[in-house]
Amino acid sequence: MPTPFQVVAHSPSQQDLSSAIVITLVNLVIRLFSDASLPPNLPWVGARAWNSPYSRAKANLASIGNLKALLDEGYVKHSKNNQTYVLPYYINGPQVIIPSSQIRWLLEQPESTLSQEIVNRQFLEAEYTFFHANLVDSPVHPEIIKHQLTKKVDTFADDIIEEVNLCLGEIWGLDTEEWREVKIYDTILILIARLSTRVFIGLPLCRNSDFLKACSEFIRKVAIAAGAISVFPDFLKPLVAPIFTLHDRIQYHRCSRFIMPIIHNRIGCLRNPEPEEKLCSQFPNDYIQWAIDHALAKTPLNPMELDPRVIACRFSVLSFAAIQSSVITLTNTLFDLAASPESSTLLASMRDEVVQETTFALEAQEHQPRLDSPGSMWSKASLSRMKLVDSALRESLRLNGFIERGIMKMVVAPEGLTLPDGSHIPYGTKVGISGYSIHHDEDIYPNANSYDAFRFAKGNSAELERKDPQGLVNTSEKFLSFSHGSHACPGRFFAANQLKIALAHIALLYEIEPISERPVNKWFFGHIAPPMHETLRVRRRKD
Repeated sequence: MPTPFQVVAHSPSQQDLSSAIVITLVNLVIRLFSDASLPPNLPWVGARAWNSPYSRAKANLASIGNLKALLDEGYVKHSKNNQTYVLPYYINGPQVIIPSSQIRWLLEQPESTLSQEIVNRQFLEAEYTFFHANLVDSPVHPEIIKHQLTKKVDTFADDIIEEVNLCLGEIWGLDTEEWREVKIYDTILILIARLSTRVFIGLPLCRNSDFLKACSEFIRKVAIAAGAISVFPDFLKPLVAPIFTLHDRIQYHRCSRFIMPIIHNRIGCLRNPEPEEKLCSQFPNDYIQWAIDHALAKTPLNPMELDPRVIACRFSVLSFAAIQSSVITLTNTLFDLAASPESSTLLASMRDEVVQETTFALEAQEHQPRLDSPGSMWSKASLSRMKLVDSALRESLRLNGFIERGIMKMVVAPEGLTLPDGSHIPYGTKVGISGYSIHHDEDIYPNANSYDAFRFAKGNSAELERKDPQGLVNTSEKFLSFSHGSHACPGRFFAANQLKIALAHIALLYEIEPISERPVNKWFFGHIAPPMHETLRVRRRKD
């Protein structure tokens, strides 16, 4: 793999770049008037006369800075009336949005007809932002997350508890007298990075400031690089991608300097003549070992999966997936809570709940002496009883999710696909459901545009769970923050675990000064960014 500096040395010439810019501008003009060969009977939102190329061009332009308004218009005019519509999407091409009544039909389509994986890759331009073709051609994260991370989530409780206590004291302070102004996104990025890398790589690396800085900088810029690359036509992306991903390559290179020696050491142990049982007992329970074990379990063995460069790249990708979404979610939740009219009461209620449930778990330990670690007080079972903490996070995800789509797939059947309404859409068309629209539907969620922290914890809990599970990890046709169906985010169980531990500790240990108005989130090519630079005032609690 070339170093970042070799990438610079092989960057396109000025003449190549000039040609690329001209071609891109022409391509962008063509995109303005493109209808993607969609059926003429499908209405375009934002276009008064959708059969007019000029009207479609105007709608495409509107999608750059006004996508939310187009989604609102499409949902009210068409989705609520059980009609399909076209959402102009200038950068990535128009999307066919079907009504929510057809979610089950969408999920039932085979992968050979509709692919969600391709859309996910394109969304982040993974072929260019993740640095190694094997990561795209042979993704293994879902299997490792499902069979290792999710199943072992309780075994990491002690580590996460230790890290969250130590880290919060460092980033928010221990002063119980004076308020401290902190940048929420920046400090939460440090917190979640520490918690995640404590699990993925362990001590002492998870506390190494240089390592964490490299990981965090990589995580910050992936979506921005993907958005920039997506502007260009496909045949130019290999030419311009090295420029837009240069920053990430440098950060990845810095990050890999720390983990490469560990990977080489682990793989070297495989050639050690000592008995396998002795060797295995020495291996830490972390992502690097999971990746090695996963590769060794495959028949036939793919040597590429034991390439340290591939494992290092996979570590960076997993860190991005695990950290970025959790940082956005917790950042949004803290601003939502601080801006709520009853902010202090909400935090106090969560605090009381956390004390009650951890006390219950502690008392249970007296009858089960084996459960003598702090982690058993914060087990998956204990966390599942913290309904208020769970609801506060779930409600923030509903109101202020990090992407606007709920389920989006691409037609990969060469012959195209016929929709339930009889419309036939061609190969390459994106079709799906808008999660943002469903989450803001007043008929589904009363006062849908307001943050109701305990919305999902109201009423009889047992009855609610029986009818419609309301937990943070539960997906449904009405809650699509983690998508839904077989492609629902496999890492949501780990994410929910660390998010609930983090928010519970914040409620226990800190006061947050209420704010009169919540800073707005910003939309960027389908990504929805939380307030990145705004601050809150916090103070350590005395008791």
